[in-house]
Amino acid sequence: MSVTMRDVAKQAGVSLQSVSNVLNGRTSQMREETRQRILQSIRDLSYQPNVQARGLRLQRTKTVAFLTIDPAVRFLSDPFHVAILSGMVDTLRQQDYGLLVQGFHPDQAGGKFRRLVHQRRFDGAVVHLSGSPERRAEHIEEIASTGCPFVLIEDRAEAATVGCVLADDRGGAGAAVSLLQGEGHERIGFLATDRHWPAVEKRIAGYEEAIRAGGGSWSEVWGVERETVEGARSRVEAVLRADPSVTAILCANDVLAVGAIQAGKQLGRKIPTSLAIIGFDDFDFAPYVDPPLTTVALPGVEMGGRAAELLLSYIKNGKFEVAEVVFPTKLIRRGSA
Repeated sequence: MSVTMRDVAKQAGVSLQSVSNVLNGRTSQMREETRQRILQSIRDLSYQPNVQARGLRLQRTKTVAFLTIDPAVRFLSDPFHVAILSGMVDTLRQQDYGLLVQGFHPDQAGGKFRRLVHQRRFDGAVVHLSGSPERRAEHIEEIASTGCPFVLIEDRAEAATVGCVLADDRGGAGAAVSLLQGEGHERIGFLATDRHWPAVEKRIAGYEEAIRAGGGSWSEVWGVERETVEGARSRVEAVLRADPSVTAILCANDVLAVGAIQAGKQLGRKIPTSLAIIGFDDFDFAPYVDPPLTTVALPGVEMGGRAAELLLSYIKNGKFEVAEVVFPTKLIRRGSA
């Protein structure tokens, strides 16, 4: 027997209207303790709102949100975000849907993130989260508790209102390492971003697994304090001065890879014979780097479009047509490795 709003109200010791207010984001006049008690009851009972029934009572906003927690001030200029948003917009405009974009800094995300989700100014959201796995799980639980459908980018969660769109980051990193090992490289490092992203975590895991699988005994992950070309150049210069025996670097994204190439050139390392560099993502500028960047390609635009399709399907039918979509990655060999 399915759990109803009446069951939630009874367990929380509140009125049916109070539960409805929480589900629909009308909580400005509600005590925080009451709201939390209702949310806890929703979680304890695994209550899922009947989206189709609610759709008959509620007017749709015809808006989908893109929500990200990203400490970068220029998060909208991130090439991956540009690709995801481009794919989303292309799909949404065909269905006469608008797009709301909101970025949160990790230090301020808690309260602001909760308020925006509970206000329900959108019919569903595509969500890209940075932060530790534990912190991301808290945000995912918060959204899931509202009954708002959402699609995670490059992360996983299990709930009826959650879909996931991912890429095979682990496999892509493994393919890059295999290429480098096949070229005779033994000291292959990994240049990582300065923040936790689920995709980067998978890329590091794939890198480390491939090093061991290929018989390697040395691996090293270097963090970049500033996720910029200049930040990467400075970090790699320091790394190579300290350990000139490093002959190859796999980078968490193409921006860092450009900085790594510049560092190698600054130190007189010939690319790719003295220092091989592989990026990740295959951003638009990758073929025009000197030398052209070897990279692991992700179909960012297609991922954004598919996320929007899944969300619109849920809004229309009350369920996801598929809970998870995984896009393959492809190693594109150019001149840097």
